[in-house]
Order: sequence, then structure tokens, then C-alpha cells
Amino acid sequence: MEVLETAVYAEDLEKARAFYEGVLGLPCFQYQPPRHAFFRAGQGVFLVFNPEHTEKDQALPPHGAKGSVHVAFQVEEEELPRWAEKLQEAGFPVWWADWPRGKSLYTRDPAGNLVELAPARIWGLE
Repeated sequence: MEVLETAVYAEDLEKARAFYEGVLGLPCFQYQPPRHAFFRAGQGVFLVFNPEHTEKDQALPPHGAKGSVHVAFQVEEEELPRWAEKLQEAGFPVWWADWPRGKSLYTRDPAGNLVELAPARIWGLE
């Protein structure tokens, strides 16, 4: 079993799309403001929903989140300095974490969600 999709929530989908597609480079394959933006992320998909709309959804079980949630994207450890530079140049602060098996970096998306870039090795997956 693998993760097929994961989601975060953001009210401003335009800013979310600019971050995930424009800064992180995830291809947006479905954009339906004001409800959602869907992105390709490796073998799975990454979803950004506007909770004002999904909490009232009639077709699916209502869902949403308040406050910051966390997502981690897999990158190679040697790519982390380049990512840190790119994020900082785009105006997103970066925090570093040292783990027993390597490093990762954190930033926040425009909605305040905690976004981590990390090698699979930190979880012993390589």
C-alpha cells in the first residue's frame, strides 16, 4: 500500500497554485477555483482544497482543516541547498532539521501549512 493522495487546505487557491506549481514545480492538472487545485507529485497526487467549500460538500463527506497541517515531499539530500536558495529567493523562510539519518528543510506555504522537503533516507526508505 502507498499513499495515493494527500491534501492541505488553503482559502487563496491562486497563492497556493503559485507556490506549489511556480516555486516547487508540481504540475497543476486540475484548477477549479474557488474549490480546489490538484497537482502531480511523483506517483501520487497532492490536493489543495478551499475548506470553505469542502466543509459544505454535498457529494462527498465534508472535510477540512483549521490551522497548519504538514506535508513532506521527497527530494535528494544533495538538492536541499538549491531548494533552500530557491525558496528564500521567492520570499519563503527556511528552517533546517538534522535527523539521525540526514537533513530536511521546512518552509510554510502561503496558507501557513508546514511544507518539508526531505530525502527518503530520513525514514530509512532508501
